[in-house]
Amino acid sequence: MKVIFFGLGSIGKRHLQNLISVCRANSTDLEVHAFRTKGTEEKIEGIDKYIYQYNQITDQYDVTFITNPTAIHYDTLNLMIKNSNFFFIEKPVFDHPNYEINFTIDPSKVYVAAPLRYKPIMNYLTNYIEDKRIYSARIICSSFLPSWRKEDYRKSYSASKELGGGVELDCIHELDYAIWLFGFPKQKKHLILRKSDLEIESNDLALYLLEYEDKVVEIHLDYFGVYPQRKIEIITNDDFIVCDLLSDTLYSQKYGQIVDMKRDNNAMYVEEIKYFIERVMHCQDNWNDLNNAIDVLQLARGGTIT
Repeated sequence: MKVIFFGLGSIGKRHLQNLISVCRANSTDLEVHAFRTKGTEEKIEGIDKYIYQYNQITDQYDVTFITNPTAIHYDTLNLMIKNSNFFFIEKPVFDHPNYEINFTIDPSKVYVAAPLRYKPIMNYLTNYIEDKRIYSARIICSSFLPSWRKEDYRKSYSASKELGGGVELDCIHELDYAIWLFGFPKQKKHLILRKSDLEIESNDLALYLLEYEDKVVEIHLDYFGVYPQRKIEIITNDDFIVCDLLSDTLYSQKYGQIVDMKRDNNAMYVEEIKYFIERVMHCQDNWNDLNNAIDVLQLARGGTIT
């Protein structure tokens, strides 16, 4: 397998190391190239070749990993259309949904990262609520940006609108799994703005209200939660269910704690790489292809889903 990485920050390095691990376990030959900004001196284990100029990209690749800042995802995808068979793009797919896709591409060959779907507790929840009569759900992702970003948070891409930052994009995972669990809503309302004292240009609060035929889903995303929360609360006709994604537990008011499935946090990323290689690259499945990811982005940005 021959791949190229655009962007080797923390998430890019994670995907790289997991890719190496999975290929090694499967005895798959792997050649890794990396496009780096000219002058970058850091050498990363597992990289076979560095490329510093766009005109030096002449090889054909099995996969392009797009893990650079969100604001240049579209340009990178466009650049590599003729040089790559498949694409793995870090979420969100783009910084806004209004790009014209004026190049030819099979949407099923573009996979957009959605790692929360690979947490065992999420799969357990999906099966657990399958036959439940759900009236409403509340989803929250609250985190404190200065603690989340290890560097100076004010200089991170999260703080910059220009680079594609903002809680509505950073925490798009919650919208993704809401759509995964319940589908796209028939109506929605939103509020996306900056309210805290954080020294950032991007939005630090996003609220969504999704209306379905039989239920309502509320979503709260913020950058200023000093006490982190990441969970979904579900109200049914006879129970109150809480799935905590930080503790990997499922609790029922009716039955008590149902299950504790704590795992190494990296495990979901490993499973995602496996899914990409085994399913997407064999054209058997792609549950977050280019079209679906753009629709979720449209929702995150407050637009109308068609």
